[in-house]
Amino acid sequence: MPDETRQDIDQVIAELFQPEWYRREELCTQLGIGDELLEVCLRWEIVHTSNTDQEGQDLFEAEALERLSRGLRLHRDLGINWAGVAVALELLERIEDLEQNLLHSRNQ
Repeated sequence: MPDETRQDIDQVIAELFQPEWYRREELCTQLGIGDELLEVCLRWEIVHTSNTDQEGQDLFEAEALERLSRGLRLHRDLGINWAGVAVALELLERIEDLEQNLLHSRNQ
């Protein structure tokens, strides 16, 4: 039991230090990609800018990091083109939403 508690605390602490917003260069650094590839993903609407900072730089929500990471894996590992990646991500998100709704309705 103490090990489980410690693990939960570590997870909560890690979540507290994750930024809510990423600047363009931070997102690219986290994922190990170049700005050109990020531009491709923006054009295919795999991720979206969510805001701008005081200097006018694009900001991305933390969820964009996960979405873009999934998209990059689909492209790299399965060879799906960028249009297909955009569709696949949308379908995966719909499936996850449906599963959550089903789980929620079963718990009521």
